[in-house]
Amino acid sequence: MKLTIRETVLTDHEVLRALIIDAADELAGDNCSILEVKLPWDGSPILLADAEGHPVLVSLEINNSQTALINGLIASEQLAAAIPWLNQIHEALLHRQLPPKLVVISREMPPGAANVLNSCAGFTPCTYRALNVNGDTGLWLESFKEMSLPTAATAPPLQEYPEETPAQPEPAPDAGEKSKVFMLPPLSEEEKNYFQQL
Repeated sequence: MKLTIRETVLTDHEVLRALIIDAADELAGDNCSILEVKLPWDGSPILLADAEGHPVLVSLEINNSQTALINGLIASEQLAAAIPWLNQIHEALLHRQLPPKLVVISREMPPGAANVLNSCAGFTPCTYRALNVNGDTGLWLESFKEMSLPTAATAPPLQEYPEETPAQPEPAPDAGEKSKVFMLPPLSEEEKNYFQQL
C-alpha cells in the first residue's frame, strides 16, 4: 500500500478539538482520562486527567497562539479554584487536590511562552501540524518542555564604546587599560518610533 502524507490546513476549531482528543495520550500520558471535552471558559479548553490524578488543562487555538496562551492561563486559574468541586465529580482525579498542568496548543509558539515556562513548571507549549495520511487527518504535535530566555552565553554581545566623559577619576597610569563603558547599540529611527508608540 502506498503511503501518501500531505500537510493540510485546519479551518474548523472543532476539528482541531476532535484531533486533540484523539491524541490525549500524547498530551497527558498513557492511561489518561478525558474529563471534559469543552469547559465553559474562553476558548472552551479540554480537561484531561493523567494516570496519577493530575488535572491537565488543554487550551487550543487554530491560528492565534497568543489567545491560546492567555485563555489557558486564565482557565488554569479558574480550574485551580474549582478543583474541590471537580474532585467530587471526576473519580479520575483521585481526590488528590493536585494543581492543574497547562498544555497550550497552537500553530506557532505563543509570544511570552519562554517567560511562562521558566516560571511555571506545569506548563507545556505545543505546536501542531495537521497531516493528511492516505485520506485521514491527524496531528503532528511538538511539545517544548525546555525553552529558556537568552542568557549571557546566548545573548548577542554588547558593543564596546569608549567613555566620552569619565564618571570616575581616571585610573592611575599603572592601572592598565583605559576604562570602557558597555552600552547597547543605538536604536534605529524605526525602532525609536515603535517604542514611542507603546
